[in-house]
Amino acid sequence: MKASECMRAFRVAAVAMAVAGSTLVTQALAQAGTPAPGTGAASQEAATRRVAPRDIEPVTRGGTVDTLATIRKRGVLRGGVAISEPTVMHDASGKLVGFSIDAARWLAEDMGVGVEFVETSWSGIISGLLNRESDLIMSGLWVTVPRALVINFTTPTAVEGIHVIAGRTAAARFKTPADLDRAGTRIVVYVGTLQERLAARRFPKATLVKVGGDVDHLEPVLAGEADAALVPTFAPEVIVRAAPDRLALPFAKSLSTAWAAIGVRKGDFDFVNFLENWLAVQRDEGWLDVRTTCWADPTNWLKR
Repeated sequence: MKASECMRAFRVAAVAMAVAGSTLVTQALAQAGTPAPGTGAASQEAATRRVAPRDIEPVTRGGTVDTLATIRKRGVLRGGVAISEPTVMHDASGKLVGFSIDAARWLAEDMGVGVEFVETSWSGIISGLLNRESDLIMSGLWVTVPRALVINFTTPTAVEGIHVIAGRTAAARFKTPADLDRAGTRIVVYVGTLQERLAARRFPKATLVKVGGDVDHLEPVLAGEADAALVPTFAPEVIVRAAPDRLALPFAKSLSTAWAAIGVRKGDFDFVNFLENWLAVQRDEGWLDVRTTCWADPTNWLKR
């Protein structure tokens, strides 16, 4: 057989195999109750199913401000802060001191700019950031899912334990954390926070006294209106020493942990990247650990 005749025979055989294969596929689909592709109404129905669903117009972020460049041009880093011992507090002269204050000053020095603190309340610190009253939040803000929907967080700057701070009289009843889970026990928590969820899970029999973000959650304990409060801090002894005759730390170990981080506006990817690199350097060099240890020990600063 000549080469041309072999080629024609091969092509004829290939076509026959393709037709036979298509027939077998169609039969198999029919037996399975599935319409074969390209078969009238079934094909139109399949095409209808493939139509993309309706959607809203995509959200875009046009005109994003370059915060890093703005800070360097301004020559001043503006850090939003709210009082929370020992991360942000006033010394005897009224000057702001604390772990977060040290971190903001060190960050500004590395950036070659000055630093200005925008002191606000916990309920207003995020809105202040979004309104550009501050460039970042430097108060050891706890990372939560609701907050992460509104702002971006860096990796944690510190890990705080959620401790039980009790009234001096009530503390005598608490030998273990399970002792708080009793009817009649009143536990103060900030509403909508990690402490509230933790208390609801660990102490369902207790009564939760929920307070807003601008209320000192130890006030009900000091006033005798609650037995204890759940307080996120890496220095619980600091809080107790502020009123040793009325407060006590019944358990040395924390109930859980809370992550504190720097907060920035959404879309500020260059700024977040810079901050992440800066934090990585401070961790590697041990600076963050040194400052955490310093501020966790009240004897280092309580006399200031």
